[in-house]
Amino acid sequence: MRVWVVRHGCAGDKRHWRGPDEERPLDDVGVRQAEALAVLLADIGIRRIGSSPTRRCRDTVAPLARRLDLPVEDWSRLGPSSDGAALLDLIVDEGGDRAVLCTHGETMTSALAALRAGGAPVPAEADDRLLGKGTVWALTVDDGTIVAFDHLEPSPPVSCAVHDPPRGAGDRSLTGG
Repeated sequence: MRVWVVRHGCAGDKRHWRGPDEERPLDDVGVRQAEALAVLLADIGIRRIGSSPTRRCRDTVAPLARRLDLPVEDWSRLGPSSDGAALLDLIVDEGGDRAVLCTHGETMTSALAALRAGGAPVPAEADDRLLGKGTVWALTVDDGTIVAFDHLEPSPPVSCAVHDPPRGAGDRSLTGG
């Protein structure tokens, strides 16, 4: 089973957003990241798209959903208050083969720690790279265990100047590296 976990695109600095955080939209960089993700993931056989109910997550996967003519399903278990263990359970038990799941850095950070603690084959990239906004974890699940983990990002990469380190040619993408 293959599952792709997406960290939502850049949505500016939450300290400067005046409305409810769940309504914070993607900024211009985040919109470009969402479009680039749609290109990256469009031709790999996605069958289902799940998202945190937050606007920034839904907006991140919306271009992919339009390309594939799939609905974006709101899953509260992908929300910013979910923990990494819940995300991993969702991936293994309910995500479904060929699903894209969009969530938050807080959730992915604790999932990354749980993956490492459980002996999953996490790449030897720095955490800030593995958790970059608008990037993807491509996970292979076999018999309830994550047996492969690849970190993907669009090529050329679109960095979030507010949060991400600069990305360069040495980074992995679906098309090479």
